[in-house]
Amino acid sequence: MAIIEATFFDRRFDDEAFRGQMVEAITQAVTSVLGEAAGDDTTVILHGVAPSRWGYGGKLLG
Repeated sequence: MAIIEATFFDRRFDDEAFRGQMVEAITQAVTSVLGEAAGDDTTVILHGVAPSRWGYGGKLLG
């Protein structure tokens, strides 16, 4: 069983199709490594974070 958590800027979720496409793509990536049966046992959790709460290189991005 795989549990994958992925974090994105929250504005990505403004696109209605993004969530489904991302869950499908991540699940496909897991199955490409672990085999087709792993896809049925894969959980994907998507997190959205405001750029004002995301730091990179010692600086906030928003």
